[in-house]
Amino acid sequence: MTKFLVVNADDFGLCREITTGIIKAYKEGIVTATSVVVNGRYFKEGIRLLKDSGIDAGIHLTFTGGEKPVLYDVDGLVDNNGFFLNSYREVIPRIILRRFDRNALEKELSGQIGILKDNDVSVSHIDSHQHLHLLPGIKDIVIKLAQRFKIRWIRVPRSTGIGIKDFVMKMLGNTLQSRLRDNSLGFTDWFRGFERGGHMNEYVLSSMLPGIADGITELMVHPGYDASGSYDWGYAWEDELKALTSASIKSLVKRSGIVLTNFKEIR
Repeated sequence: MTKFLVVNADDFGLCREITTGIIKAYKEGIVTATSVVVNGRYFKEGIRLLKDSGIDAGIHLTFTGGEKPVLYDVDGLVDNNGFFLNSYREVIPRIILRRFDRNALEKELSGQIGILKDNDVSVSHIDSHQHLHLLPGIKDIVIKLAQRFKIRWIRVPRSTGIGIKDFVMKMLGNTLQSRLRDNSLGFTDWFRGFERGGHMNEYVLSSMLPGIADGITELMVHPGYDASGSYDWGYAWEDELKALTSASIKSLVKRSGIVLTNFKEIR
């Protein structure tokens, strides 16, 4: 078999630093796809960069992190100013306990995909900010939207760790994978990058790439220029950008027999 690798950069459109960094990592590095935040503050400026670059684009469904809904105030998930709640720690209990307007959320997420479509962007894949599409109730909305918009690929995050958070991720991922299979929707064979999200430096990549398995792997990355002035996440965006554009990393990809691809190209 062949080792296919989709290097997917999250958060396109969130801000200028991240958006321009992703474009650089695509043009000069190993990034092959990106996931777009249509309610990000730099989306309107970034959409031209997205289309001019030709990068494979998917939707990064965003209903946490302090961004504003594009269409609907989703009761239970927005603050008093109409912005989505900032922390997933606030959002997850409300979703699990169903303390939110499910119909409004479905319309909002449909609207987010629709914005990309209205901008003549071919949407090849779906994922979400903080992986919230794994949650009960949300995954069914995402499956319905994938079918409605004819989007084949949905991210199934997986963890190789052994902690409680890793166990929960594996359990939710297995459930989502089963539902996707039942609905004839696509997911990659493997997923890497969860444990080092925001910290995918050259050392980590050089250790990880030789272990890429046969089949299709999605590697989640977060390249960019320093966005700490806007997002206090502790991410090392510039370290990731440097690693993903490194000549030694590009050489390692070839030596490891890895074929870079994207969601549009996979059959």
